[in-house]
Amino acid sequence: MKSTTYYLIFVFLLIPCGITLAASPPASDLDSEEISIIAVGDITIGSNLTPLIERQGAGIFFEGTTSVIQSADVATVSLNTSISDRGEPDPKQELRFRAAPGLARALANAGFDAVSLATPHIMDFGIEALEDTVTNLEWYNVKSIGAGISPAAANAPAWLDVNSKKIALFAYLRGNEFNMASLDPVASAAYSQMVRAVQEVNDDAELVIVWLHWGKKDAESTTQQASIGRQRIFAQALIDVGADLVLCQQLHTLGGIELYNGKPIVYSLADFIYDTYSLQHARTIIPKVTFGGGTLKSIELIPILVDKQGQSIPQPSLLKAKDASAEATDKKLEESAVETLQSYQKRCAELNTEVIIEGERGWINSIDKSQ
Repeated sequence: MKSTTYYLIFVFLLIPCGITLAASPPASDLDSEEISIIAVGDITIGSNLTPLIERQGAGIFFEGTTSVIQSADVATVSLNTSISDRGEPDPKQELRFRAAPGLARALANAGFDAVSLATPHIMDFGIEALEDTVTNLEWYNVKSIGAGISPAAANAPAWLDVNSKKIALFAYLRGNEFNMASLDPVASAAYSQMVRAVQEVNDDAELVIVWLHWGKKDAESTTQQASIGRQRIFAQALIDVGADLVLCQQLHTLGGIELYNGKPIVYSLADFIYDTYSLQHARTIIPKVTFGGGTLKSIELIPILVDKQGQSIPQPSLLKAKDASAEATDKKLEESAVETLQSYQKRCAELNTEVIIEGERGWINSIDKSQ
């Protein structure tokens, strides 16, 4: 009787305190929560833009796209430059890039959560500039992936918490195609290393995202297509072992999206910001990939204008009319949005991926037609 008496009192105390078993959402609801991911192509900024950054702030580069970048749960970018004012230039590089420290704060304010440093120009000014890049990004709570002060740091994943779910991100560079003197601070795109890394985080990660960066556009040879072919083999292998999204970046190149085993592979997003010369792709897209319960739900394709000829400030902007009573200039932007999506639709069709265009947006559903 004594034990029964205590049990009845315990139940009585729970009720007035408002403690109920239904306080937490059902596990099925948690599993179905959607997670959206946005990725953009290469950001390549050199010292010639330092006066602009010091005068107006690097945030000016992202004014036209911040709303889109911040609309996703996770935003990631390929940073093809160091963020530093230190280091000695690499004499083996014909073009060398190093951005002013203000770029780190601008990336954070724009909404980026993770930055791939496994890029061709990250070591243009040596290990000191790389150390500064990692430190500057950390200061603003932006994760860096694919490069670090040691091989272990370079190959380690970055972890993001989204809706109580863990997202793992990796980045790798095929360095021998860029004649880099040393790959020690940069994660090398070695097949066995990448496969093992993805397998090791599968049990803990809701989603796994991998950046692959190698090859460059070369209209006079087959180098570009050869690089894409090798990337495709590696990307599909990563999906096979558990990756959920693979981003295959290639210098100055715009590719389509493939659905492989129900998971997206993005074959290069071209240049997002490049300050050296007119971009080879003036109009590109930003993919917004949405997962629910670890399963791909949809991919929204957002057309953007990245090369405004005659404008000295690299500033990507959305290709979208303002409203129904838009002026002629806005009407042209609307038409350019559709043309950009139609062009990208053809690139995706080559990979057996269907793009549906609705107004100023494109959509890829989760149906994998390759099976």
